[in-house]
Amino acid sequence: MFFRSLAAGREPSGFAWFFNDTPDGIRRSASIVSNRDLASRRTGTIYIMAMGTSLIVACLAVAGLQTVRVQRRMNDAQSQIANATKLAQAGIEFAQLSISSDPSWRTKFTHGVPVTRTTTGGSFLVTLTDPDDGVISNQSTDPIVITSTGRFGTANQKLTAYLEPQNKLYAAGRSSLYATTEIAFDKCTITSNQWAFCEQAFSKQGSPTLNMNILSANASSGGNISAQRFVQGGVWPMGKPDLVTTSSGYVGRYYIDNSVSLLASDLPTGGTELAKNGGFEIDVANWTMAIGTLKRDTTQWKTGLASCLVSGRISVLSTPSQIITEHMLKGRSYTVSFWVRAAEAQDFYAAISCSGSGSLLPNISRGSNVSVEAGVWTLVSNTVSPDWSGILSKAEFQIVSSKSSNYHFDDVSLLNNDRVPGTRYIENILLSATSNPFGSRTVSANGLYSISVPGERLLIRDCRINGTIVVSDSIKTELGNAISWEPVGRNFPALISTEAIDDLTANVSLIESNIGVNFNPTSSPYNGISDADASDTYPSTIKGAIVSNRDILLSGVSTLTGPVMSDQKITVKSGDLSINFPSDMILNPPPGFFADPPLMRLIPSSVQSVP
Repeated sequence: MFFRSLAAGREPSGFAWFFNDTPDGIRRSASIVSNRDLASRRTGTIYIMAMGTSLIVACLAVAGLQTVRVQRRMNDAQSQIANATKLAQAGIEFAQLSISSDPSWRTKFTHGVPVTRTTTGGSFLVTLTDPDDGVISNQSTDPIVITSTGRFGTANQKLTAYLEPQNKLYAAGRSSLYATTEIAFDKCTITSNQWAFCEQAFSKQGSPTLNMNILSANASSGGNISAQRFVQGGVWPMGKPDLVTTSSGYVGRYYIDNSVSLLASDLPTGGTELAKNGGFEIDVANWTMAIGTLKRDTTQWKTGLASCLVSGRISVLSTPSQIITEHMLKGRSYTVSFWVRAAEAQDFYAAISCSGSGSLLPNISRGSNVSVEAGVWTLVSNTVSPDWSGILSKAEFQIVSSKSSNYHFDDVSLLNNDRVPGTRYIENILLSATSNPFGSRTVSANGLYSISVPGERLLIRDCRINGTIVVSDSIKTELGNAISWEPVGRNFPALISTEAIDDLTANVSLIESNIGVNFNPTSSPYNGISDADASDTYPSTIKGAIVSNRDILLSGVSTLTGPVMSDQKITVKSGDLSINFPSDMILNPPPGFFADPPLMRLIPSSVQSVP
C-alpha cells in the first residue's frame, strides 16, 4: 500500500516524511514517521505548556498576595506614624491648655521632667524646659520650650515648640501721667505725645497750657488745652500696676528681688563730721606734717584729756594736714574749725588743697585770718569752697599759721555746709551696672539698686545714674539740680518709691567740669562713648517710669519719658515740661507693668519635628 501510493504519485496516508539535512544543505536521506507518533509528540508539548502557564499564574498569585501583605504593613506603619504625630501635637496642645488655664502652672512643671498621658491606643510624653536659666518657676517672663513625644504602636514622633511671654502693658501705663485721685496743672506748660489719665479728676490753676490729651472722670475750667475727653462716674476698668508694697505682684518686686541693696548708713548725710581724730584722745593718727613733730600732749587741751602739739618747724609752709579726698565735692562749701593755743601771738586760718588732673599744681582754697593771742585757746572757724581742674586726685585739709613757733590745736571739725541732717545724699557720683561708690561697692549687673531710708529724706542730684532705684520708707525722695538718668533694662523704670517724690531738677545740663567727676569712664560709656577726662556735658533727662505710692510733684526737669504714675496726686508746676512717652514700652513692657503671669504665645514657625 505504501509503495502503491508512491508508484501512483500519492503520499501514503498515515505517514510523514522527515528529511535529514546534510551540511551542504542537500537533503540526502529521509525518515518516515507515522501520524500516530506525531500526534503523541504534540500532546506532550501542550501538557508541558499548560503546566508552565499554571506555574506562572501561581507565582503571580503568590507575588500578589505578598505585595498586598507588604502594602498592608506599610499602611499600618504609616498609620501608626500619623497617629503618633497627632499624639505629639496633642501633647503640645495639652501643655498649652495647662499653661493658659492655670495661673500657677510654673509651679506644676519642673524643668526637664516629663509628664505622660495615656490615650486609646497610644500616649504622649510632654517635657517643658526653660532655655534662659533652667528654672521654670523663678521668672514669669522666661520663655518655654515644649517637647512632646507621641507614641502609637511601635511608632514614636517628637515635636518641639517655643512659647514666649506675651506681655501686655497695663492700660494705665499707656500714659504720660497717671494718678488715682487728681492731676493738678498749676501755672505750667506741658507737652506730651501721650494721654494723661486720672481716675477721679484733674484741675487747672493759673491758666496752664496743656498740649496733651486728658482722660478723667471730672475736670475744672481755665487754661488752654489741645484735646479733652471725659469718662463720667463709676470705677474705671483700667488695669494698673500693683502698688501694694506687701503684695507679691508689687510693681517694684522684681527690681527689689534682683537688686543690690544700698544701706542708708553708707550714704552721706548732713552734720556728719568729716575730719578724723580731731580730739587726739588716743594718738595723732590720720595727721601728718612734712617737717616737724606732731605729738599727743596731755598738758594742754580744749576738751577731753589731750591735744596735739606742733613743734620743730623751720617754716610756716610745714603745716599739720589730713587727707580728705573722699569728702570733697566741687561747688560745695565747707566749714572748717579748730581751737588753737599758740606760744606767741599770730594769725591762723584753714586751707583745703586740691590736686586735679587738669593742672600740674594744686589749687589752694583758704579761709580768712583769725588773730590768736599767746597762751589763750581761740576758735578759728573758716568757710572754704574747694576747687580744682579736671578729675580730683587728692584733697588735703591744712592748718596754717603765720609763724613757725610751737602751738597746740584741738577739737578739729570739717562739715559740708550744703548737706543737712536727716537727709541722705546721692550726689556727684556715677551709679551704674559697673560703678557703685557706696558701702562694699558691690555692683548690680542690671543696674538695679534698692535702699530703705526710714525716717529720712533722700536727695538725688548732680549725678549720672545708669540703672533703676527702688526707695522705701523715706520721708520723701527729692530730685535736684542736674541729673542724667537712664535705666539699663529695656523700658525699665528709673525710680520707684513708696513715699512722695519731688522733681525739683534744674533746666541745666550735667557738666563734668563743674563737678570734677568723669561720668563716662571705660566701664560705663555714655551712648557708646567713653573717655578719661572731665570735660563732657550731658542733657538733664530722666528716661524711664517714675512711680510712687504717694504724691508726685513735677517742678523741674525739661524732659521725661514717663509714664509718671502716682497712687494719689500729681501736681505739675514745671515752666516747660516735655514728656516723650516711648511707644516701644507698649510692645515690650518691663516687669511689674503687665499682668503677671503673662500670656504665653506659641510661635507657629517654631513647631518642628525632631529626631
